Amino acid sequence: MNDTEQKIIEALSRVISPVAAHNLLKRALRGQSPDLLGPRSWAELLEGPLQRELTGVLPVSGLIPDLQKLVRQLKAQTASVEVVRNSTRPTLETTDLTEYVDLEREQDRQALVLDLARGEGVLAVVLDSVHGQECRLGVHNDSLVALLSTVHRLLDRKGSYKVFYTVFAEAQLVLRPLDRGYLAVLTRKDTNLGQLLYRMSKIEAIQVGER
Repeated sequence: MNDTEQKIIEALSRVISPVAAHNLLKRALRGQSPDLLGPRSWAELLEGPLQRELTGVLPVSGLIPDLQKLVRQLKAQTASVEVVRNSTRPTLETTDLTEYVDLEREQDRQALVLDLARGEGVLAVVLDSVHGQECRLGVHNDSLVALLSTVHRLLDRKGSYKVFYTVFAEAQLVLRPLDRGYLAVLTRKDTNLGQLLYRMSKIEAIQVGER
């Protein structure tokens, strides 16, 4: 259990039982790994899913004071982290409207997939590269990954492509090559396709000379 997770459990345990506190946080996380969340993601989780879960079990209209204090601390950490990032090298933070990801770093790959998976209407995300494969498949299984890999190979054989998309009866797919691999996002049919295409077109892998 990481430090932020421990602080949340301790704060919740002051108003509900420790077992209930663990269960409430688990529901708020919705399958996300606590170890992959940074200060910003924790703050968003506290003010969003966890607050909604809390109001469902207690007669409160918002976060309890201890959690409000923790949110302020997390937001302060977020600000300091972004200052450090901006002074070093490109990361997942937007730089000149381009998002850079270091595919050699498992943490960066996982963070990108998790961030895309949180998007409205997103059903599944797959990042396949020579450095590793990261997936958030939702209700889907590995057969989706096999299908996406086949589509990417077929497109790649026909020549280089920037972004490919197609619309199915109940969903839509956006797929783009990324440093000898591909990045794919499957969404509900009513999701804003234009925004997703723009976001996907701005994601780039950090090359060796940029590290």
